[in-house]
Amino acid sequence: MKIITSISLVISILLSLLGVNVTQPDVKPLTDYAYENSHEMSMLSVNDKGYVVDENGKKEILNGVNIGNWLLWETWMGFVPEYTHDWAHYDTLEVLTERFGTEKTAEIEKVFMDNFITENDIAQIEKLGFNCVRVPFWYRNFMNEDGTWLTSNHNENPGFMRIDWLIETCEKYGIYIILDMHGAPGGQSKNHSTGKAGRNELYEVESKMNTCVELWTTIAERYKDNKIIAVYDLLNEPQNNGGYSGDYSWEAGSQEAAAQTNKAYDILYKAIREVDNNHIFSFEGIWSTDVLPNPEECGYENVMYQLHIYDTSTDMILYRVNELRKIRREWGVAVYNGEYNNGENEYFAQMLYELFQINRTKWNYKTYNAGSQWGIFNQNVKRIDIKTASYEEIINFILEITPTNTFNFNDVEMRKLL
Repeated sequence: MKIITSISLVISILLSLLGVNVTQPDVKPLTDYAYENSHEMSMLSVNDKGYVVDENGKKEILNGVNIGNWLLWETWMGFVPEYTHDWAHYDTLEVLTERFGTEKTAEIEKVFMDNFITENDIAQIEKLGFNCVRVPFWYRNFMNEDGTWLTSNHNENPGFMRIDWLIETCEKYGIYIILDMHGAPGGQSKNHSTGKAGRNELYEVESKMNTCVELWTTIAERYKDNKIIAVYDLLNEPQNNGGYSGDYSWEAGSQEAAAQTNKAYDILYKAIREVDNNHIFSFEGIWSTDVLPNPEECGYENVMYQLHIYDTSTDMILYRVNELRKIRREWGVAVYNGEYNNGENEYFAQMLYELFQINRTKWNYKTYNAGSQWGIFNQNVKRIDIKTASYEEIINFILEITPTNTFNFNDVEMRKLL
């Protein structure tokens, strides 16, 4: 404890000497946040020093928030009960489809997604001082379970229609977009956050990788010249298999897991670069950069390496930040903290992210029943039992709980964010 306190004190003194305010600001009501972004958007890229820059070479530090739970529902912070410990979006769809059929299930998803994130939310994100959003999505936004497209015309595909709307809306408010493949076909880990727990088939089942390539290359072909999209986050938390066993249960951080993941990244990088040579690609080490390959040896350019920093002690936060700084200095890759929640030391973490110009996106914008730390907006609700509630009851429930003005603003949590 004394060592941790000393580290915190030394860093605080250094930050103070460098002109960074180390005093946590006062709590402010939501109405006091009125930040405005520059609305001059540019195709972003990574320079040879590992910094994200605009078309004129000016640095652009991405400081944003995840809009998880919008396109991919995570039950722990969602509106349906956790019927099992790893209940996921897929399980919810199975129940709804069995009870109401495909069309009504699609309508339930549509009503939720239409109302959970609206233009008012993007405007609010700008006012809070953010300049980007990370958008967790999964293959089922675009495809059926068998890998066929939801529609023959991509312009009528609900997944593309959502992204098209988001691009148009974010452009109005100077907000960049990071597209995050949170749930790949077959799953890139066994974790429920992929949309269906217990699979991790992407690496060994060829048809799943082929479908993933098809999805990413189709996305890239559609948006290759779009300046509002800043980054393609190719796979969220690959090999996050903790607590699972059976086939494909490689331990995160192991050599075997890293080999499988980096092989997948190589396939995806090469396939997507065939159609899009503009956008930044992000590879995730999740908890450590040690598992990520040297980009020069692989022939990778315009890439961003990513960690998710959920550490809460000052020494570990500093360690993770220094990991990112090291690979930026040695490999010339951009660095990014794609998800974070640093508990009581989040303001300390923010000072480091700001001082060392770490791109970052807070987890998360809106949550249900997730307490005072996980969502900038949180709402405690009595979750609806989708196994017994009628179709009309589910629709009415969604319409009641999705508007952001029904959520509580976590002003204490927000003051920790620079």
